[in-house]
Amino acid sequence: MHWIIERHEVVGSTMDDASQHARRGAPEGVVIVAGEQTAGRGQYGRQWLAPAGSSLLMTAIARPDCSPDCLEQVPELVGHAVARAIERWVGVQCDIKLPNDLMVEGRKIAGILCQSSIEGQKVHYILVGIGINVNLDRDDLPLPTATSIQIETGKPGDVNELLDLVLDELEECWCFDGTRAADVPPKW
Repeated sequence: MHWIIERHEVVGSTMDDASQHARRGAPEGVVIVAGEQTAGRGQYGRQWLAPAGSSLLMTAIARPDCSPDCLEQVPELVGHAVARAIERWVGVQCDIKLPNDLMVEGRKIAGILCQSSIEGQKVHYILVGIGINVNLDRDDLPLPTATSIQIETGKPGDVNELLDLVLDELEECWCFDGTRAADVPPKW
């Protein structure tokens, strides 16, 4: 996979920017990354808060050659990829709480939001949004049911290193055509 990373200090929402790009015909593999979002959101339109530079905030564009049936598996595949990236990076194991949360001992460390454009039996694109709490203290988190890499490990981390690992894992577990790479056994 050839990733085309577009970095921004501040955006309204990486999902909104990626959606505009996808509607204009941006290729598969475009990734919008932001240091801060002013209008980030999660599932059900809930706000995703993250102070500048504190989190990995990204949305990738996929253009799979599959029917809409493949969409059901996308959040779970992405969840496993993100969980493996976090474990590789800092040794913290995450549980997946479907449809879109990654949890560490019952506290949310990451969220996944997948949106798609479909016409009939044709998937035009999938937007894969990922938000991971990285360099946040307990006082920075809006809810006691949230956590971060820094809280779990006791030290800050480089968001760009985590981005590289997440992209590696996405490429390993999901071929962006709605199928699992043949050499990667499912972890569930």
